[in-house]
Amino acid sequence: MAKLSEYILETRQGVLEVAGETQYDMGEDPYGNFVRRALRRYSIDKPLIKVSAITGSDTRYITVNSTNLPDYVDGSSKITQIEAKAPVIASNELPNFLDRDEWDLYRDETALRIHLKTTKPSSSDTIRVTYTIPHTINELDSETVDSVPDLDKDAIVLYAVSQALMALAAKFSGTSDPTLRADVVNYRTKSQEYRMQSEAFKKMYNEWISDPLKAASIVRDINFGFSFADNQPFLTHRSASRR
Repeated sequence: MAKLSEYILETRQGVLEVAGETQYDMGEDPYGNFVRRALRRYSIDKPLIKVSAITGSDTRYITVNSTNLPDYVDGSSKITQIEAKAPVIASNELPNFLDRDEWDLYRDETALRIHLKTTKPSSSDTIRVTYTIPHTINELDSETVDSVPDLDKDAIVLYAVSQALMALAAKFSGTSDPTLRADVVNYRTKSQEYRMQSEAFKKMYNEWISDPLKAASIVRDINFGFSFADNQPFLTHRSASRR
């Protein structure tokens, strides 16, 4: 199980590889925020799926709370599927999924609730609700579990590096040091260069999310790999995909 410190280390190494000089490193403190932003983006793109079994109470309303739907985040989580009543697996009963127009969300002055329009489960019935929740990283915001699949840990690092490089771009856009502002070889400022690299890493992240076995390409050579997954350079297919 990866910890926040490992994500921070990989992100810092990625930034230093692009920046080329240790003086461009921003230290350890800001990197926790970069990883947090990456995790938030990843949780939107590939949220964690959770299922909760709720005992019926002869009512059409189910209160959305920590008891019925643990870890549900109001405004972020989404209910994707409801079974009422849920099948007994041991009895080989068929699933009883509700169509989307058979339930809705209802908010009164006290709570958010699921309104079952066509059924009223009794105390002998089980309602099974499938919903999304944000991912967590061990030691980030006091969490103790890393829910990011091993296959996608590099994706978190890619997006975190993108955020760090964008921060560097903002830093150098306001510098008054002409030796830092001038890019003699490429006729671009450091700010522009870091902004381009940030977009390149974001593109790699997007390609990773859309197709984790797809080769990535960027605007300059990056000849390093991260310690997650199988340590293959990003400009080649992973070893698992080669024949």
